[in-house]
Amino acid sequence: MKKKKKKLKIIAIIPARGGSKRFPGKNLYLLNGRPLLSYPIAIAKKVKLINRIIVSTDDKKIAATAKKYGAEVPFMRPASLAEDSSSVAEAIVYTVKRLEKEESFHADYIVLLQATNPLVKFEDVERAINLALEKKADSVVAVAPVDNINHPYNIREILLDKTIKFWQEKKHYEFLKKPRPKFYHVASIWVSNYETLVKKGKLEGKKNYPLVVDPIYSLDIDYKQDLELIDAWLRYRGQKNWKNK
Repeated sequence: MKKKKKKLKIIAIIPARGGSKRFPGKNLYLLNGRPLLSYPIAIAKKVKLINRIIVSTDDKKIAATAKKYGAEVPFMRPASLAEDSSSVAEAIVYTVKRLEKEESFHADYIVLLQATNPLVKFEDVERAINLALEKKADSVVAVAPVDNINHPYNIREILLDKTIKFWQEKKHYEFLKKPRPKFYHVASIWVSNYETLVKKGKLEGKKNYPLVVDPIYSLDIDYKQDLELIDAWLRYRGQKNWKNK
């Protein structure tokens, strides 16, 4: 008799702490009339492979908003994991471990989504999860191509004597008349297996695969002007054409 294939448990965790020095209150700031936190929740709800959507927060207002839009907040994040110096990975590991301890819920794969990336497409989240399952990956990370202006061979550094030079000066001139190698920056979606995240404390493991996405969907809100830029872009496109609404 053929053994029944184990159904993997896949959860989305959205970290959203209350404090932010650069943009106070940003996780609840309104975009198109809705708090930023509502966007990753809406995205995750569309992905059928995701079993649970959990918001990790230390803030009661954020917790109430998360529940209003359909996410779980089974417990509050301790203040020690909600400081400026706290890493996202630490907060997620804490959440996964506590779910395992208190609910006997073992997550096989963990999807990291963030309120500061409201343009993420749910189709890309689905693609990332499917890629992880297909490859039996340690992790999958969404990436977007680095443009020419920000290419590493064009980056300058200011030296101690206050002069400026190319960081990779030799390579800059070497590749002026021939194709440069492509570089990518992370783009707002991580899928990590339990071993990589909990046992090793990393979002990206050795068997790590890329999911290439359009740069526009990787825009991150760090300052208020970033939010204004995204708002302007959405208005330009027209709200009817925006799939994550």
